[in-house]
Amino acid sequence: MQRKPIRRPTIATMAGDLGVSPATVSYALNDKPGVSPALRERILAHAREVGWVPNFGAKALRLGLTGNIGLVLVRDPEEISREPYYSSVTAGIESATSASGYELLLRFVEGGTAAELDVYRSWAENRRVDGVVLLDLSVDDPRPRALEELGMPFAVLGDHGGDERFVKVVTPESSDAQILVDHVLACGYDACIQLTGPMRYGHETRRADLLRELCAEAGLRHVLAEAPYTIAGGTQAFSRIGDLDGARAAVIASSDLIALGALREIRSRGIDVPRQMGVISWDDSLIAEVAAPAITALDRAPFLKGRCAGELLARLVRNEVEAGTASASGPSTLVPRESTGPR
Repeated sequence: MQRKPIRRPTIATMAGDLGVSPATVSYALNDKPGVSPALRERILAHAREVGWVPNFGAKALRLGLTGNIGLVLVRDPEEISREPYYSSVTAGIESATSASGYELLLRFVEGGTAAELDVYRSWAENRRVDGVVLLDLSVDDPRPRALEELGMPFAVLGDHGGDERFVKVVTPESSDAQILVDHVLACGYDACIQLTGPMRYGHETRRADLLRELCAEAGLRHVLAEAPYTIAGGTQAFSRIGDLDGARAAVIASSDLIALGALREIRSRGIDVPRQMGVISWDDSLIAEVAAPAITALDRAPFLKGRCAGELLARLVRNEVEAGTASASGPSTLVPRESTGPR
């Protein structure tokens, strides 16, 4: 005997079950006026009982939305596959968008900002996405203004102070820098070698300024070298650091891959880690944990940051939050490992 297909509860079927109009059920589910508190609770209880879930696709159509959130990464896909931070952020964004009934449309482009802007123009022209998440804002970044002109809402992961229609997740950059410098001092190091990512990014210039100021206040010598977010980049950047006149220095690298490259170069020179030199990563990951020696790192919860950005953007698209809303991400946590320690 053929089984009857399980009936998916709808507003119409629930209205029939309860003996009320579909409009009444819709008002109750969407928290609109015109329904008494008692009836609203009765409808909500019945919805929970029958396992009703909102049809986001139908709602998107009614609102003239596509049901898609976009993310463009100006990176080589193979490079991204080895970069834990971006993988975690992307996973967090996807987790939030899918929970909100959206699909994440992910594009990899090579060719820099110009190629990325071409993607946004194409998405806007063809109505492919309802909004996008922006990562790695550069100094004088043209993308926010371009998205505003295209009428496309966006979320920023990081600092941005424009007047466009956007929301953002603010990261605790000042306290992160203070945590790292405090650890350097606690371990007895007397100099700081900062290996940054590309300085065209706003967060890298802010990190450089913060560490430079904190080191000056603490009496620590500070030197800096720039690197791409790769292992080879870390090796090459450390190689450009000159002699520190016998100082016992701690390397603070902007990513786990840069830190690993620096660590390999340090050990190849016969320098003892952590007795003679320490290594710290601004990002924690499995790479930092399994390195030899394991690398002290700052756990900045990239998955949660990505999820928060995705949630805020979904709510902005649905007009549930005001443009300009900012959410502060939680505090970072230092994970001490064998790459740093007392003299």
